[in-house]
Amino acid sequence: MIISHRYKFVLLAPWKTASSTAHARLEALDESPYSRFFYFNPFLNRVVHQHLTYAEFASLPESKLGYKVAAFVRNPYDRAYSGFLQVQRDIKNQPSLEFPSEWIKALVLKQLSDNQTKLIDARYDFDLWIQLLQEFEVFQVGRNANLPLHPANYWTHYNSMQAVDFVGKVEEFETDFAAFCRFVDIDVPEPVNQNLSEQFVEGDGYRYAAQMCSSSRSRINTLFESDFDLFGYTRF
Repeated sequence: MIISHRYKFVLLAPWKTASSTAHARLEALDESPYSRFFYFNPFLNRVVHQHLTYAEFASLPESKLGYKVAAFVRNPYDRAYSGFLQVQRDIKNQPSLEFPSEWIKALVLKQLSDNQTKLIDARYDFDLWIQLLQEFEVFQVGRNANLPLHPANYWTHYNSMQAVDFVGKVEEFETDFAAFCRFVDIDVPEPVNQNLSEQFVEGDGYRYAAQMCSSSRSRINTLFESDFDLFGYTRF
């Protein structure tokens, strides 16, 4: 989550929607007091990270400032597959990072262990993994902060209504990022990209959908039905 008091905007960060690139480009404007990594948030009374949903943001004092709020979304097929890859990177990288306390580290390591168990059960195969993913793992916020693969509308909608002022799409990232910059009245920054393994597919193309079997696409259609409907993504 990026907060700019100077320009009076908030950019929420749904998981796997180019948030690393957005942070890299807007770093000089970011005045958020909240860590991007795991920490205990005193307003929410639980351990969270940069991918706070809109409902969580609504509990923070910054939500009462009247700033413009924006978020980017991504088609559910690519978000799910990208999340599958991210979970594996987190299992490898997060244990060696610095945590604010030992109990938070213990919590995160337990979450990583749970994710690794599911990967092992799926034999590190996406088509098996997405079938093993249960509804409560997708719909319940906070159960496993290392798997925030919730519907993207958790970041754009609140009480079934659109709550953010601007919604961009990763599939049109450069065009929509420029539109976001105009919306919040800032200059478009240099096109720095982060997490280069997650190159965006501009236009109507989906990067990972063709790599899935039909049952996986069907499972994603069911789990993320609301995102297809709200954001106009094509179902396969």
